[in-house]
Amino acid sequence: MNAIKVDDKRRVRVPELTPGDYYMPEISREGPNGIAEMLTLRRLPPPKRRWTKKEALKAINNSPLRFAYSWDEIKQETR
Repeated sequence: MNAIKVDDKRRVRVPELTPGDYYMPEISREGPNGIAEMLTLRRLPPPKRRWTKKEALKAINNSPLRFAYSWDEIKQETR
């Protein structure tokens, strides 16, 4: 592997890595001035897909949990 230079925005280009993949850097060894001497990249699974509004509302409607009071009753209690 050739030497790699960090740019002004602290980005590093490593040709072996592919765009869109997720990696977590781990500092294996620190030098005397606190700068990482050895860095390991651990591949992570991609984050879970976020729910759409429609999916979230459907899950709320299918849930067995229900509010004991209506919003108007809660407003009156808090004022």
